[in-house]
Amino acid sequence: MEHKEREEKVLQMAVKIQWTVDNIRALGAGSMYHLAYRPNEISYEVLVDVNNGEIKPGTKAEIVYVGGQRPERIAEATIENIVISKGFRRFDFRLDKIITSPEETAAKSHIGLLCRYIQH
Repeated sequence: MEHKEREEKVLQMAVKIQWTVDNIRALGAGSMYHLAYRPNEISYEVLVDVNNGEIKPGTKAEIVYVGGQRPERIAEATIENIVISKGFRRFDFRLDKIITSPEETAAKSHIGLLCRYIQH
């Protein structure tokens, strides 16, 4: 049962700036991009999994824009690499699908987390 719950979690990476959304959409599916977050912007559960190697190449993720009135999914991606440094965690990913029509998603975190798991 626990394995099934694990499969339902999706890594959600949020962006707050429209410029980033425009870049991702302009690049299109198949392109590489990266997002970096300070540790205080990442949920504890994700940080633990990054540090333990649980989040690795092949991990699926969704990119969400949280700068508007409602969070919107803008892309689906696959993690290619993670760079760990003292001040940030950088997720390098390949864009699998660009979502051009607004698609509302799970509410953004009320405590300012930009990189977290959501249930799908």
